[in-house]
Amino acid sequence: MLTKTIKFDDDVLAVFRSMDWSADGTVGVITGGQLERGLYVRCNKAFEVLGGKWNRKAGGILFASDPRPQIEGLIENGALTVERDGFFETPRAVVERMLELLPLSDKVISWYLEPSAGIGAIVKVLLDKGVLNFEITAIEKNASRYAELDKLDVVARNGDFLECKESIGSFDRVYMNPPFEELQDVDHVKHAYDLLNDDGGLVSVMSESPFFRSDKKAVEFRQWLESVGGTSEKLAPGSFKESGTGVNARLVVIRK
Repeated sequence: MLTKTIKFDDDVLAVFRSMDWSADGTVGVITGGQLERGLYVRCNKAFEVLGGKWNRKAGGILFASDPRPQIEGLIENGALTVERDGFFETPRAVVERMLELLPLSDKVISWYLEPSAGIGAIVKVLLDKGVLNFEITAIEKNASRYAELDKLDVVARNGDFLECKESIGSFDRVYMNPPFEELQDVDHVKHAYDLLNDDGGLVSVMSESPFFRSDKKAVEFRQWLESVGGTSEKLAPGSFKESGTGVNARLVVIRK
């Protein structure tokens, strides 16, 4: 598992100790007045690592799930150890483009998969489009994000997608936004391809790295993608801005 440890100074820890929280822990409010700019930037780094984002309307930091257990560890140790899974929620506009490139299956009953599903951004759009909840499998390794995913009334599983195969069956459509760290997206796309039914298809968000790097893994991926008839298109700059990142990305489409 890829991890990173981020350390924070005593002033940041003091801010976390004094915060007020909503009953369910999804809104954290900074108390004691406005922070000076430097301190706010340092605190915001911790908020982002924990999945939080400032919301003016709410008057605080919004979290998809309660981060207080992690914050207790942060306060005690002065550091956060987090998995380097590069989670950024898939914007609705990107999901809609994915569905334009690979429309829903026309089979009477079809099976759909969102691996590394986060809190279900893609799943929610599939449900909006009329896909039945029992036809959708969603997999998420992070426990707190899985807890949110499990509320969507789909077939949700808590585990590492790369370790799942026979146990989850096969699929007609896979819509995915895998982690980018150290070319993990390459591994996830190739694994998803192995889970496709004949005539199935997948569309995945991918980083630009596999398409320009000259190391063995990137080169072999480009060769593999060509061999299976895969195509790709670059997403417009800023496509993930609302999710908190300016990373350049593209969509890869493969039909089996």
